[in-house]
Amino acid sequence: MPHYTTKCQVCEQPGTTRLTFAEYDEVQAGTRTLTCSNAECGGWAQIQFDPGAVAFVLKDGESGGWISKAGKENKYRAGHRKEMARRERDHVFKSRLQPNYGGQLTGSWKDAKEAAYEATFDKVKQQHDSGLAQQAAAESAKTYDSLVSSEVAGS
Repeated sequence: MPHYTTKCQVCEQPGTTRLTFAEYDEVQAGTRTLTCSNAECGGWAQIQFDPGAVAFVLKDGESGGWISKAGKENKYRAGHRKEMARRERDHVFKSRLQPNYGGQLTGSWKDAKEAAYEATFDKVKQQHDSGLAQQAAAESAKTYDSLVSSEVAGS
């Protein structure tokens, strides 16, 4: 039940009283009167507006309070992220690179690197000297270095 601040109309002494919502409605309608909290006075009291007295408490219960709801939401989201990561890990196809050059499969990444070197060397040598062709071919074949090293380490 809410607490209301009252003020006696005779002795002007402040006080507090607890009323149910139905009793409060009766007081506001004028069908019920409040007596002074001072036993000696016995006058009638009027409910005063007290903005500091307006308060409510969110408690943990079936629906939970604000903090409880945030905790439940964070726990739910963490579980959901875990579940989605598991589903992705289990059901998403992870493609595996196949050794190739120019769309043609080769036996290994080392063979693909050599094919890239030779193709670039031949192409550049037609228009420039062999020194420039070697440099361009080495640069082209360098893109396969990480794949070749992982292939050697995996063997």
